[in-house]
Amino acid sequence: MELLRNARLALRGLLKARGYACAAVFTLALVVSANATMFSAVYAVLLRPLPIRQPEELIVGWGSDQAQHLAVVELSYRNFEEWTTGSVSFVQAAAMGSSTWPAVLDSPDGSTRLSSAGVSASFFDTLGVVPVLGRGFRTDDDLSGAPRVVVLSHRLWTTRFGADPRVVGTTIALTQPHTVVGVMPEGFDFPRGTDFWTPVVPILAGSGAEWRTDALSSVGVLFVIGRLRPGVTPRMAQDELDGRARRLEQRGSSPRFGSAVVVTPFQEYTFGAARPALWALLAAVGVLLLIGCANVSGLMLTRLSLRRREQAVRLALGAVGRTLASLWVAETLILSIAGGAVGLMASAWIAKLMVALAPDDIPRLTEASMNVPVALFTGGVLFIAALVCGAGPVHHATAANVIEALRDDARSGMSRHTRRSRSLLLVLQIALSVVLLVAAGLVVRSFANLRAIDLGFVPSQVVTMTVAPRNPSRPPNQWMDDLLRRLSGLPEVDAAGAVFLRPLALGPIGQDTTVVLEGQPDTPQAERQNPALNYQVATPGYFSAMRIALKRGRLFNAQDSARSTPVALLSVSAARRLWPGRDPVGKRLLLPTFKPDGPSKAWRTVVGVVSDVRYRGIDDARLDVYDAASQSPMAANDVVVRTSGDVRRVAAAVQAEARRLDPRVVIDRLTTMEAIVARAVGPWRFSVWMFTVFAGLALVLAAVGLFSVVSLDVAQRRREFAVRFALGGRRKDVVQPLLAEAGRRLLIGLTLGIVTSVVASQMLRGLLVGVERVDATTYALVITLLAAVVIVAAGVPAWRGASIDPSSVLKRD
Repeated sequence: MELLRNARLALRGLLKARGYACAAVFTLALVVSANATMFSAVYAVLLRPLPIRQPEELIVGWGSDQAQHLAVVELSYRNFEEWTTGSVSFVQAAAMGSSTWPAVLDSPDGSTRLSSAGVSASFFDTLGVVPVLGRGFRTDDDLSGAPRVVVLSHRLWTTRFGADPRVVGTTIALTQPHTVVGVMPEGFDFPRGTDFWTPVVPILAGSGAEWRTDALSSVGVLFVIGRLRPGVTPRMAQDELDGRARRLEQRGSSPRFGSAVVVTPFQEYTFGAARPALWALLAAVGVLLLIGCANVSGLMLTRLSLRRREQAVRLALGAVGRTLASLWVAETLILSIAGGAVGLMASAWIAKLMVALAPDDIPRLTEASMNVPVALFTGGVLFIAALVCGAGPVHHATAANVIEALRDDARSGMSRHTRRSRSLLLVLQIALSVVLLVAAGLVVRSFANLRAIDLGFVPSQVVTMTVAPRNPSRPPNQWMDDLLRRLSGLPEVDAAGAVFLRPLALGPIGQDTTVVLEGQPDTPQAERQNPALNYQVATPGYFSAMRIALKRGRLFNAQDSARSTPVALLSVSAARRLWPGRDPVGKRLLLPTFKPDGPSKAWRTVVGVVSDVRYRGIDDARLDVYDAASQSPMAANDVVVRTSGDVRRVAAAVQAEARRLDPRVVIDRLTTMEAIVARAVGPWRFSVWMFTVFAGLALVLAAVGLFSVVSLDVAQRRREFAVRFALGGRRKDVVQPLLAEAGRRLLIGLTLGIVTSVVASQMLRGLLVGVERVDATTYALVITLLAAVVIVAAGVPAWRGASIDPSSVLKRD
């Protein structure tokens, strides 16, 4: 009954002070909605259990070569066997493709391009995932010459096969017939975007037979995934693999580029840059929560000071401290519950906005929703908010001095302890605002640095798609040459070309190649002393369509045919590294090549130098070498078309021309280069938006807190100021002390905030590009901005206080 009576009294008081109540509820709703939204995202992406057995025991590994500036070196199947056979670190290990591979499914409804993952037979057992229908792979499925089998993803099973359980055991047409042996459970999507899984050895062995080579030893397209033994850490596993790789290098059977090993936890590999970004954003809204609670606590202390005489009268009439405390507890609970309810309703809308701003490649983000864990987290946030907001007012209310509060000069005054508490809260808000502003500044500067990077091409007005002809009677690049001639004649098409892998197609994955220069012996030692090159195959029109600048020599042309002297183009950086200080045009280099009669090497003559292109990542420059498509057996299937008209209209015309040339052609991955670039910088853009919003809110809350503190000081000292002016005081005698006090609070807050920021910015290291964690420019801008805000927030009420009419104030008193 007492609780209900106190709640009723508190509610009645809040209804009388609507402005105060609305400000407190709005502030709490703001910070609660931000916390609920971010936690729903973190839970959906990072915390919700994966459909994999104990993923914390899994690691993913690959090679690297720092000397060649290669962060990712894929393994051959033989390397995988040599790395993992008899390993003391792994209970189980499997090989998987470093990226998904394109495949075409033929059906009566037409051909569809799918994404496949080549894996070893132990893949599903290593992950601890069991198909919902049929079976996984057996050892005899993953042998050279074994019948081709596939396991379908749940998504493909439902969309293309109508969720028919009878599909298991049937044969489907994937370049060659494959038997469906199983269907994976819903939610299993690893590697992300996989439509079906197939044993990797028959694929590699088949391609090796086609090119007359041992592809199991020579083709590097795999990563290792291993389940650690109990007590083994990723670092211990890396040490073991490093030792094995060094021994393989000594025997001459290591990967082409170096023997270093990279081991990363499975969850870190799966979620990539989204993992640190989401954790950093969750920490940011936690900071925002503390700022909001400090702001509301400051409002409550202000309200306490205004009701100081009332509290003292209650105590003088026999009320006990516990009774007064319960009233403030009831008021705090009402404000917290109201703010939480409004915040939860707003979080649903904010979550939709967050998903719209987020990059598409954050896994499972679209599944963020209000559920039991999010509700429990939000309840915890409300408890913390109530505790932080009410602790100060409750303490000061019960510690009130009756005699001091009833003195005439305390009618509108604030006790020394209350004033000190408000100052500490304000210092806390400034310090925490510094943390968020520094984080936002670092991310914004990183994003600006990314946008300032010269991509080597102009992405605007370029439509791109993957075009795979199904006509086996002609080589793919000859067919593509015919298509490009047709496209060049279309209205609104300025240029058209094709390339083996369009920029930013596979992230850090690409085709690396060794090189031997003219005058060097054709030996592994010579290959090792030269840098690894990023290999591309391109048509003449590709450079015009992408506006890749020619720096020296010439581009490919119609005279570069299969019968003419093999030619190559180099990027500026590649030319500078291979022939420093010399003109590379006319020089020759020896590159590996594959022909139907077997693998070999062929000399190419460098005919031109073009600008560097960012193929592997916005912040990842490589050394590029281009083969002419007319002289290469590797298909250039990524079409790029520059248009002066509507991109969608031109894209439709390109598809129509391709189908006229080959009715069975498969066209997919239709997009624009602008969209590809936007996706590449998506994690940074998302972080910029979120951190900027949070930092802006923190700055506003801190400014409002300071404004209210100075305004209250002015209101409580109006009589003092009137007496000063009556005795000949000047405005600066009033304004300067108020600004000096605000300056002291600013200085303390800045000091605490900068120290905290230096430590907290460690969480942002994965998002920083071209900027240090302790960046002098960022810190200087934050200090300047906060100083300006403090001057305005403190100066306005101080100037108003210095503008009072002393006669009217003294007459009223």
